[in-house]
Amino acid sequence: MKYGINLTWNDLQKDPGALALVRQYLPAMEMLANQAPGAARIAIRTAQSYAPQMFPAEQVNALDKALKEYGKTRPMDEADAAKVEKYRAMQTARKTETHPERAVRYDAFHPGQVWLDTNGNPIQAHAGAVYYEDGAYYWYGENKEYTDGKNPIWTWGIRMYRSTDLYNWEDLGLIAEPDLTNLDGNLFPEKYVDRPHILHCAATGKYVMWVKISSAESCFTILQADKLTGPYTVVTEDYYPLGNSVGDFDMIVAEDGKAYLYVDTTPKRVAGFALAEDYCSVTKEVTSQYENLTPPFCREGVTLFAHGDEKYLITSGTTGYTPNQSDAAVSDSWEAPFVSVGDPHVNDDTMSSFNSQISQVFRVPGKDVYIAIADRWMPDNMLDGKEADAIRRVVASHYDAAHYQATPEEEQALAARPDIERCNTNRSTYVWLPLTFRDGKPEIVWHDTWKWEDFA
Repeated sequence: MKYGINLTWNDLQKDPGALALVRQYLPAMEMLANQAPGAARIAIRTAQSYAPQMFPAEQVNALDKALKEYGKTRPMDEADAAKVEKYRAMQTARKTETHPERAVRYDAFHPGQVWLDTNGNPIQAHAGAVYYEDGAYYWYGENKEYTDGKNPIWTWGIRMYRSTDLYNWEDLGLIAEPDLTNLDGNLFPEKYVDRPHILHCAATGKYVMWVKISSAESCFTILQADKLTGPYTVVTEDYYPLGNSVGDFDMIVAEDGKAYLYVDTTPKRVAGFALAEDYCSVTKEVTSQYENLTPPFCREGVTLFAHGDEKYLITSGTTGYTPNQSDAAVSDSWEAPFVSVGDPHVNDDTMSSFNSQISQVFRVPGKDVYIAIADRWMPDNMLDGKEADAIRRVVASHYDAAHYQATPEEEQALAARPDIERCNTNRSTYVWLPLTFRDGKPEIVWHDTWKWEDFA
């Protein structure tokens, strides 16, 4: 249990010591839970955002600090101690296997197919990005090697690969290790560590990595390293930009050196923030879009890139980890609102962004070539257009039944679909496709096989 104000009143019933602290620092929480039983299921942080007059910020902050201190000093029970020992043993035994008989020399991209590294192992760089430095490409992302849908492991650190051609990738190992000592730590293997992004900060010379912690935490963990290849160490945990809970995000450095963070926040919208000089926090909010929407139309899967003088934002809808349609938007400034120009996926009969979600649009250095980098999280559960339409109507009907209807059979079909927590995501594949432009609008067209050199 993560100690702090992300706990709910129901969580607190499991720990008398934590419950006593809430009664001491924030007695209004018990009053609210008794008056409105539904409030017992929401985090203290969320309750404070809904009723700030009932939960003064000074009291909430003091409670958060007290709960975190309590969590650090509370001894582990037998089950937790056994779990930590198990993960430590896994890390000690962990080694990179080589399978020369499986090794493939690639000369093209094969979207959606299994992609092996130079050791013959499936690449584990999910929801990640590519970074170019000193003539080489570096691909990093979530390491899902132990995430089989049966155990509670979500991400085992952040992994990096190196290539000179974008096709063949050498495993460099973990650049951010999992935290195996602190069950409350944001990098513990069972925490929902998602979508790492790295920027190089010219002011400090440091490489700064932000990762999103999903689920109840809905916050950032920020890490730093002296080299791109790490090792990265934690600078800040539980970071909420200007108090906002966070979802999917991306960061970008503008031509003038200013850096920006764009993130879907709660309440649902996509907010843009200016980063501080050291890239380890935000200084102000600069823009907000996609406001006041409900699922599946509110946005996540935030991805940023520039082309010429235009700035672009690509997002996906919200249907859990079930793939859905994307939307592209354009602006002439990172500090101005974006205008939607529609789904960039051309002739996508699946209505699901070719059964994938984009995490980066990478420009090949020195070339006018853009690659949309995406994950196909559940390759064994592909959608067709009919199924995608049904899922969208089912989700929308829960918020706007007057305009969106779904049959009981469609409701049951969505409920029966496996969610990503029960899927073997170490088998997830990648969908890399060329992104081109037509009249200022980004376009992504499906190719079974393609070479980036053909678009240069």
